[in-house]
Amino acid sequence: MSQRPPLTTRLFSLIEPGFLLFGSAKSFIKQAFRVFILRGTFPTPSAFVRVRDEAFSMWWTKITAPIDPPPPPVGSSTLVAPILSRAHGVVLDIGPGSGSHVSAFSDNPNITTIYGAEPAVGLHPALQERIDAAGLTDTYHVLACMADKKDLIAALAEKEVAAADDDIAGGVFDTIVAVRVLCSVPDLDGAARELYSLLRPGGELMVVEHVRNPWTVNGSILGRLAQILYTFLGWRFFLAGCNMNRDTASSLRKAGKWEAVDLKMNFEWAALPYISGTLTKAR
Repeated sequence: MSQRPPLTTRLFSLIEPGFLLFGSAKSFIKQAFRVFILRGTFPTPSAFVRVRDEAFSMWWTKITAPIDPPPPPVGSSTLVAPILSRAHGVVLDIGPGSGSHVSAFSDNPNITTIYGAEPAVGLHPALQERIDAAGLTDTYHVLACMADKKDLIAALAEKEVAAADDDIAGGVFDTIVAVRVLCSVPDLDGAARELYSLLRPGGELMVVEHVRNPWTVNGSILGRLAQILYTFLGWRFFLAGCNMNRDTASSLRKAGKWEAVDLKMNFEWAALPYISGTLTKAR
């Protein structure tokens, strides 16, 4: 368990998600006004989801846009580079979004190639810009697909990778990276099992994910109450399916037989505590 910071830092960590919720909700309202009022589109449930996804992509691209010179990492960003710098072989990057962590793969001679599975095509231009800026144009390939195995294999087949069932029986990837993405997959347990099956024996699953606050001696009652409040206020809808209430570590541990599990809880006093570390598939 990490050392607790000053009271002001802990209090800010409880209200910080509120700024994210406000920003994403504001973006949705503006996009909904343009689509449903100005354009006259009929507001069906599917149209609402489509508008939500468009609004989220625009807002997320804006708030994660690169800054020159880049500021020093803070919060959960400090967890990413130390873990991703150990990636090796053929890498699967699940849900890279606008590419805020792509630079962590730079200057790594142990990486053969990287496939980034990002279903939000609205984020692809920003993602590709980050890939190019990191000098990974020939190494990092974007896939327009979900994180489930069926979509991944179909997308990989188009790249002439693992086109047949025999090719994937022993796994496809040496490293699978999940950074702030497992919160939004529809079926976490199922996704964890599929990611496990895609790993080669001895391969590593590297994660940096926000999770449910345990609100025990190793957590925070205020942090858990804040999660409940933000969920009630629409966090999951406005943040494109992001779920604050997941025990991600448990789902990953039971996904299959691991040779080693090295997961650490970080910021357990916050409304967005994180787990970080690696799980190594049994050989």
